[in-house]
Amino acid sequence: MRKYVLSLLLLMIAATAMGQKKSIVNLIQSEVSTVTKINGRDVIKVYKGVFKQDYSILRSDSAYFYPQDNAFDAFSNVNINQGDTLNIYSDKLNYNGNTKIAILTNNVRMIDRDAILTTDYLTYNTATRIGTYTGGGKLVNKDNVLTSKNGYYFAFSRDSYFRYDVVLTTVDAIIKTDTMKYNTGTRIAYFFGPTNIYGKKDKDTLYTENGLYNTVTEQAFFGKKNHYKQGTKSLKGDSLFYDKLKGYGRAVKNITFTDREQKITMKGDLATYFKADERTVVTQNAYMVLVTEQKDTTKTDSVPPTPLPTTAKAKGKVMQAPPNTMKITNMGNLAGQIKPNGIVSKKDSTRLDSAVRKLAATDRAITPDKIKNVTDLVNIAGLIKPNLSKKDSVKADSAIKTISKQAKNIKPADVKSKVGNLAQLATAIKPGKTADNIKAPVDTTKPGKIKRDSVFMTADTLETWITTYKDQKIYQEKQRQAYAYVRDTSAAARKQVIENKKNEKKLIARSLTIPRDTSYKHTLFFGPPKKAPVDSAQIKKDKLSAIRKAKQDSVRAEEYKRDPVFAQREINLKDTARVRIVLAHHHAKIFKSDLQGKADSIFYSNSDSTIRCYVKPMFWTQGSQLSGDTIYVQMKNKKMDNMELFPSAFVVNIEKEDSVHFNQMGGKKMRGFFKNDKLDRLFTVGNAESIYFKRDSATNRVEGMQRSLSSRMVVSFKESKLIKIRFLTKPENRYLPMKKLVEDDKILKGFIWKPKDRPISKESIIPSHKKTVPVKTPFVKPPVTGKPGAIKGAVPDSLSKKLSLKQGKDSTLKVDTTKNLGIKAVKDTIAKQPTPVKAVKDTTKQAVKKPAI
Repeated sequence: MRKYVLSLLLLMIAATAMGQKKSIVNLIQSEVSTVTKINGRDVIKVYKGVFKQDYSILRSDSAYFYPQDNAFDAFSNVNINQGDTLNIYSDKLNYNGNTKIAILTNNVRMIDRDAILTTDYLTYNTATRIGTYTGGGKLVNKDNVLTSKNGYYFAFSRDSYFRYDVVLTTVDAIIKTDTMKYNTGTRIAYFFGPTNIYGKKDKDTLYTENGLYNTVTEQAFFGKKNHYKQGTKSLKGDSLFYDKLKGYGRAVKNITFTDREQKITMKGDLATYFKADERTVVTQNAYMVLVTEQKDTTKTDSVPPTPLPTTAKAKGKVMQAPPNTMKITNMGNLAGQIKPNGIVSKKDSTRLDSAVRKLAATDRAITPDKIKNVTDLVNIAGLIKPNLSKKDSVKADSAIKTISKQAKNIKPADVKSKVGNLAQLATAIKPGKTADNIKAPVDTTKPGKIKRDSVFMTADTLETWITTYKDQKIYQEKQRQAYAYVRDTSAAARKQVIENKKNEKKLIARSLTIPRDTSYKHTLFFGPPKKAPVDSAQIKKDKLSAIRKAKQDSVRAEEYKRDPVFAQREINLKDTARVRIVLAHHHAKIFKSDLQGKADSIFYSNSDSTIRCYVKPMFWTQGSQLSGDTIYVQMKNKKMDNMELFPSAFVVNIEKEDSVHFNQMGGKKMRGFFKNDKLDRLFTVGNAESIYFKRDSATNRVEGMQRSLSSRMVVSFKESKLIKIRFLTKPENRYLPMKKLVEDDKILKGFIWKPKDRPISKESIIPSHKKTVPVKTPFVKPPVTGKPGAIKGAVPDSLSKKLSLKQGKDSTLKVDTTKNLGIKAVKDTIAKQPTPVKAVKDTTKQAVKKPAI
């Protein structure tokens, strides 16, 4: 055994000695060589020399070779070659053969296959093949260009590490980071710090702090603090993956997709993205947020009004009026020309008033010095005109030109009395008001406090994509045809069902035979049949009836359009307009502070801002439950506008948490309208039937029930209460006192009441918030022991003996029991009774076991 150990030790010593063997730099070739001495050491001046050390070959036009130091300095056309792939070029070189470190300066280029590294100062180790620069450099790898302040290149692995001000430019992106690793072979970039990626084509940006990007396959993975932005859309997630060639993306954990333009936010834990149709599918813990506003801000001008010319340059100059014009006498004439009874309609008058108020916020006081000629007036008119229609804008131009021809010099008295500020101009333009009643105009450029509410929508799967309005209509038509088997409740369908039911109890057998050809019989052998005599009076009568029917149909169509139940909001969108669609699949739920709902699936489109709920949908609002086969909820200007229920619509309403008496209403179709995001009116058409329980106004006791039937009825709500029911067409009412009512009379056909299905909060429908919180059990102190006399209100000795209480020190008690005054003195009710004591409830025993602290 010792022999083997000794042999191994000798081998290790020999290997170490061989590893420490000094490598010598050899001059293997030169055109001219001269030996001299500089500062006492031998120096060989070499011209066109070639040096070699191990596997490295070094060349230059001239060099100073120091054989004793195993080093040399090279100048002009310096080249270091290692193998067939790596070459380094520079103007100067200092090489130390002992450390194998080469310092290259001026126009340094390192070429390794298809990678070219350029810098002015490079430190290169020929043994480890590692190059380093700290004064800035650039790496070009085919279509990729990378620059940084510090860089480290590893030739063996072809890895490069870059530090400080790193910029990678590819064909379709620009990447800026602090720390990066890049492999010139695989052309994969790795990020290890704050990184920003800017797309060239889509103008999108991405921020991450850890990830990689393959410039060949164009696949990217990001794993820390990821934030992607494109236009008004943004995406956040703990992990992001994207394949640009396939247009496929994936996001995992804490996903947040936001569209600021459409006020939509989607969240979840797993999402898939398809670029072809811009479709995103969220499957785990998915929910969406729609922002609503109590105040309409869609028409607020977000661009500040252009101020009148009051700059330093304009103060010293007098703007020249157009030719053939004169100065203005006052602006009252202009206001008179622009009044609604002149050239502006009442609708545009409101817009004009808003524009003038914006101007007043910019420059309220108007003096003769500020309005010197008609050019200033034209500037004011230019700000007012965009708020007018095109037709009225032309009229305003005409009015201004007419006034400018007839006007004279401005009088200060007239200006102060008639147009003290622009708010008075608004008074003159908009009749029916006086200047005294006008308050100081509000600057609409400053953001005000707007009460916002959110609609939370959750489902097993949320899907959203961008499409054109034309494709949306095609998609909806395909869906309608795909579900054509759903029961049709139209009149034509009912008639067909009735006809088919006539012989439903009989079976009819028909044989499939080929009909015989009877054309050879010449059915017209005796000539064609005689034509019936033409009745001109009947023809005239049919024409008149057709005209009458057409008129009736047109009138009925107009009434249909004006009917609040069937009226539809016009959508002024082109077929090429881009719209966003959101689909919620299975177990969909909606929560808003004053409106909650559920359905199996939901379809939402921002083209009409309508939430369409399918398969047993149900909504709750203001103490009412609304249900139907299909429910539409439409929003307008970021607020709830109307609700549509069809067919088999049903409403259940309770008053003051009365779970016994239900006010009910049912019909074929219902249409509800919201006011300030609260249900205001509810129309019912088609076999409208209702049950209403009448209560005593003083005692609030139910006195009777009214059951009504009508073709149409309207229900009004106020302060979350049902206040009025109106029956519009052929009402039939029946009032029954409570004594004569049977349980079956209290409900309508189709009655359904599911208060437990109502979402109670946004946390109750968001899957990530449905985590059970452990219930904390209250801490109960151990019973107090010791001498009863030491505690006020303690148990008497007689009772203590009878209950066999052991007195001793409680090791778990860490507080001074003499300070515990929470135990009340209880009278001993069993001390006088003879033993044995009966098993009765002893209140003093409870007081001893569980002292109230």
